[in-house]
Amino acid sequence: MKTFHVLPLLAAAIAAFAGPSLAAGNKDEMKAASKVSMRSEDAKPHFKPTGKPVSAARGEAIFLDHCALCHGVQGKGDGPRSAFFVPGGQYIPDMTIAQVLAGRDKELIENIREGLHRFPEPSYVMPQFKYILSDEEIRSVLAYVKTLPARAAKK
Repeated sequence: MKTFHVLPLLAAAIAAFAGPSLAAGNKDEMKAASKVSMRSEDAKPHFKPTGKPVSAARGEAIFLDHCALCHGVQGKGDGPRSAFFVPGGQYIPDMTIAQVLAGRDKELIENIREGLHRFPEPSYVMPQFKYILSDEEIRSVLAYVKTLPARAAKK
């Protein structure tokens, strides 16, 4: 039984003495390996492109998964997270109003892809989705969002 208590102590002693000498030869490798770049061009996407065509139906599922927390299920800007936004400083548009979306496809795609980090604090709450969603998925979200004014008018 004493052998079981001695073995962990022996292993710890060997690691304590041998560890620094083994690591000393790899200092440069360790420094290079531990250096993490925070530049956005070094970041890699987490999605796997699906090759599926753009569709509002796919966009709805993606919107509910990634956008509804802030934008709300109907896109009115009343999602559960909106309660924590700074009044007057952070704004979520009501996307059921056709004028909010009219003629802004390019801008909306950029907002989804790049987030709002280009705006001054505290406006930049919306994250970048370019590392999470493929271009087809981003365009599908836009296709769905463009259906929101018509859906709201039916109700």
